[in-house]
Order: sequence, then C-alpha cells, then structure tokens
Amino acid sequence: MKRWFLYIAAAWTFFALTWWVCERLLMTDEKRVLLQIESLARLVESGNLFTLDDAIAPDYRDDWDNDRRTLILAVRALRQHYRDLEIHLGRAIVRVNNDDATADLHAYVTGRVAGDTRLEGERGDYRLTFRRMEKEWKLRGVTRKEPAP
Repeated sequence: MKRWFLYIAAAWTFFALTWWVCERLLMTDEKRVLLQIESLARLVESGNLFTLDDAIAPDYRDDWDNDRRTLILAVRALRQHYRDLEIHLGRAIVRVNNDDATADLHAYVTGRVAGDTRLEGERGDYRLTFRRMEKEWKLRGVTRKEPAP
C-alpha cells in the first residue's frame, strides 16, 4: 500500500516539476505582460494596496499627473467611494522591446456608489507602459488614447 502512495507522489512531483519548467521556459514576455495587466486589475478590484505598490515602478507617471504614491491614494479613495468595483479588460496588444513594453487595450470600469443601487461606469482605450525590473514587469505609466475621428 505504501508503494502506491510513493508512486502517486512521484507522479505528482514529476508533473509539477514538468509544469514549472515548461512555464518558465516557454512563457513569452508578451504573456508575462498580459498576466501582469490582469494581476493589476485584480489588485485594484480587491483593494490590495501593498501588493499593488510593489507592482508599480518608482518612476510611474500618467496622464492625470499621478505618481506612484498618488496613484495608490487614488485607488484607495476609489475603493472607498465605490463598492462592487470591477474592471473589464478587452483584448490587449502588447509590444515588447528589450526591457520596455507597451500594451494597448480597451477597459470598462464599473462600480456602485455606497448606498445606491445604480451601476456607474467608465470606458476607454488606454496605453500602459511597463519596464522590466529585477525580472518582473512593473507598470511605468498609463495614457488615455483618444478615439480616432
């Protein structure tokens, strides 16, 4: 009976190790940036500001004159004002150039004001820029793209 447990444990270990090696060797930088975008959206939705702070580059700047610190404070204020905050991401087009990356995407943010049942939302096209820092992709900036006439 013990032998079967050892065989099952060995099979699971082999499977987990193979999965880990394939993920590390076969995952492209574009995929890593896409995963980082999804992670950032979930961090904002959940209000996990400490982890969000780690995912933002120290030289962060955006179109609304936010730096890293004021962005975290803005997310905190947004989370306090809106409940059921959700970020719906469209398909992103990612371009990687060495240690810099850009991602063009369409996003739709929805939430309910505390004490109200109406759903409010904002949609737009954005360009996110990332920088690879210590083997991680960190958000460096956000700009709003104006729709083409």
